[in-house]
Amino acid sequence: MQHCNRRVFTLQLVAASSALAARQAGAADETEKVLEADPYARSMGFRLDTAQVDKAKYPRHDVAQHCAECQLYSGKAGEALGPCSFYGGRLVPVKGWCRNFKPKKVA
Repeated sequence: MQHCNRRVFTLQLVAASSALAARQAGAADETEKVLEADPYARSMGFRLDTAQVDKAKYPRHDVAQHCAECQLYSGKAGEALGPCSFYGGRLVPVKGWCRNFKPKKVA
């Protein structure tokens, strides 16, 4: 009887692991975009376009600062959107901006 219970447990474990892996793979395909209306993004001054940043509110902002030039952005060249580690890997536009902008270090 114990042999049967181990087999059932092993099969359940394999099935659960497979279901979890499939769910995580699907979640990676449906990565969420950061929106200006998101309360956290709003608190960080996030804009979809760096040219739309309020200069009075963020005097250190410069239009040359945008997501593609930030250390926290890990998108690929030529893509319109890419993941940002500051927003948990959610997608931001290349020309976006937030007050957490950190210029990429020149090698």
